[in-house]
Amino acid sequence: MRASATTSAPGRTAHTAHGEVQRKALVQAAYDLIAQGGFEHLRTRSVAARAGVNIATLHYYFATKEDLIRAVVERVHSELANFSAPPRTPLEELRVEFADVERQMRETPATFVVLFELHMRAMRDPVIHAMLSEMDTTFQSHVESYLADGVQQSMFRANLDVPAAAAILVATIKGSILQLAFMRRPFPLDRVAAEFERWLTGEPH
Repeated sequence: MRASATTSAPGRTAHTAHGEVQRKALVQAAYDLIAQGGFEHLRTRSVAARAGVNIATLHYYFATKEDLIRAVVERVHSELANFSAPPRTPLEELRVEFADVERQMRETPATFVVLFELHMRAMRDPVIHAMLSEMDTTFQSHVESYLADGVQQSMFRANLDVPAAAAILVATIKGSILQLAFMRRPFPLDRVAAEFERWLTGEPH
């Protein structure tokens, strides 16, 4: 699951190396608390304590809890966007989407735990909903871009409905993550990826 970078999270910029370490530690602490216990465990004092700073230092970098949450969203987005080196062709890009899901599930499973916690919270929190909608829009646009390039380069079938295909691919990636992370049963991701590729390219079964 990959996407281009978004703007950096709001909050005071760290002007020194020590300040940058403190800011990253706060984001990491918030990320870890969400991964371990959900938003019920995300309290600013707990974040500060886990990061080894006082509450005043936390508020220096993040004036509000929403600012801190946005930094966590940006952290998740960065992990998803930068997991693999950029592929060279649209077809390689497609293959990397599925390969990254398997690798991330194996190497950084907490990323998906935090991502789903954010999505669950977004159902009741319009601020988080807006943050994730921005991230989803970026991902959707990224997928549409390389699918359109693939059509133009004759890698994907000429009659492909690019926006619809991108929506299906995004839903497939998210559904694959859900199956792998939470259903606790075998999921044929490699066969799903191969079937998706045949559908996009128009190759016979």
